[in-house]
Parts: sequence; structure tokens; C-alpha cells
Amino acid sequence: MNEGLVSFTFVSLGLFFLAALFEIGGGYLVWLWLRKKKGIWIGLLGGLVLAVYGIIPTFQPAHFGRVYAAYGGIFIVSSIIWGKYVDKTEPDRYEIIGALIALIGVFIMFYVPR
Repeated sequence: MNEGLVSFTFVSLGLFFLAALFEIGGGYLVWLWLRKKKGIWIGLLGGLVLAVYGIIPTFQPAHFGRVYAAYGGIFIVSSIIWGKYVDKTEPDRYEIIGALIALIGVFIMFYVPR
């Protein structure tokens, strides 16, 4: 396998998962502020984290539509992981199957050579 392709794939996936962490984490902080009545500083920090999330995908080497379409699948997987470890909810088999289908879509959309 081409070393450059492998390196590109790992860097790209890292950016996708980093973006997901910032989006979910920022959204969670806003959730805590509004739903759990945490202080405004938690909400403002959430907004800042969400702004950083908006920057991360710009480092992906593709056009906006393709990046965000592929990112959607990574977001699905990351949300399930967040739910398991932060919200302490076990994903059911249908969530896992759906996430795997989404990941297949990510690899087809973003990583299949054109």
C-alpha cells in the first residue's frame, strides 16, 4: 500500500475525530449551561470550543461539501463513543450497525481514489 495514502488517511481521520471532539464537547458545554443550569462561563466556553470546531475541517484536503458529508459519518461514531463514556449509555446493536454503515460511507466518499 502507498505510504503517502496511509499517512494522508491517518492525518485526515485524526482531523475528523478532533473536529468531532470539539463539536460534541462544545455542544455538551452549552447543553450543561442551558439544560443543567451551569454558569454562563460554561456556555461561553462551549461557544468558543464550537468556534474552534468550525476551523478544524478547513485543514482537510477536499471541498466543503465532501468534507462535511464524510464528517457526518465520523460525527455519528463519535457521538456513540461520547454517549458510552460520558453519558454512560451503552449503544444497542442497531446504533452500532448504523455507525458501521456510516463509516463505510465515509471511506467511500472521502478515501476511494478518483
